[in-house]
Amino acid sequence: MLAQTYRNWELLIVDDGSTDGSVEQVRALYRDPRIRVLRQDNKGKPTALNWALRELKGEFYAIQDADDLSCPNRIERLVEAMRAHPEVAAVYSGHDVILNGRRIAPQFRAKSPDVCRRDIERFAMPAHDPTGMYRMSMVGDVRYAPELPVVEGYDYILRVGERWPMLVVGECLYSYRVHASSVTHADPERRQRLVEQVIRRACQRRGISFEQRPVTRHRLTGGGTAAAQDNNLAAQFIQSTLDQRRAKHRLAAVRTGLQCACLHPLNVHYHKALIYALSPWWLIRRLRRTGMDD
Repeated sequence: MLAQTYRNWELLIVDDGSTDGSVEQVRALYRDPRIRVLRQDNKGKPTALNWALRELKGEFYAIQDADDLSCPNRIERLVEAMRAHPEVAAVYSGHDVILNGRRIAPQFRAKSPDVCRRDIERFAMPAHDPTGMYRMSMVGDVRYAPELPVVEGYDYILRVGERWPMLVVGECLYSYRVHASSVTHADPERRQRLVEQVIRRACQRRGISFEQRPVTRHRLTGGGTAAAQDNNLAAQFIQSTLDQRRAKHRLAAVRTGLQCACLHPLNVHYHKALIYALSPWWLIRRLRRTGMDD
């Protein structure tokens, strides 16, 4: 974050009861007046975020998870989009994943407010939640739900998107680190139950029953046990392949497809990105209509 090209920022570091010495590692930063450290007992990410929201002074806010990376121009590009579109409450970007020390499978599809609205209507996030920047004058009264750990970002985005427009910048500006022991992977059944709670709450806000909701492809469908354990990482590769195909980066799309297939060579679900990389567009459209990437 210190390397950001945009310099007019404050950084709130929330220590959620850490015991790994990470606070000591950043102690040298305390001399920078733009940086503050907030400490709490281990109460979870939603509570930590809510404390930061009460403390921040900026016009916009963005999240930087501790083990992820931001491109140096991430904040600059998101602020530019916010300034250019004063009607939106949130701006997101594309992202890639860091797996075994390598940054792979970039997504970078731009989405207009209309496309984002359709995503929200289908109970889908327009983009990966930590890539977002939010306008405090609009979302200042919105808080993360402590009772929805792991999926608090999904719930937050749905609530923001139901009230205000949002858009996605067509650039890959964030890198999400994937760990085999990540909290989102440790108990996929619990995560799926929490996802269902988020959707049920959204249905209640929208005045429809859970059974009446639009059928949406969720990231824990398809791929069996392997996909459930890694939060369907194949979906990231599939979307990356499609983005690269649209940008006419055919070789990069094939490379992404091969990387996905190597994750679980005997699981056909992880070969779908490679199929998309090699197939003509008419076949891709037909496969997607039939729900192949579920």
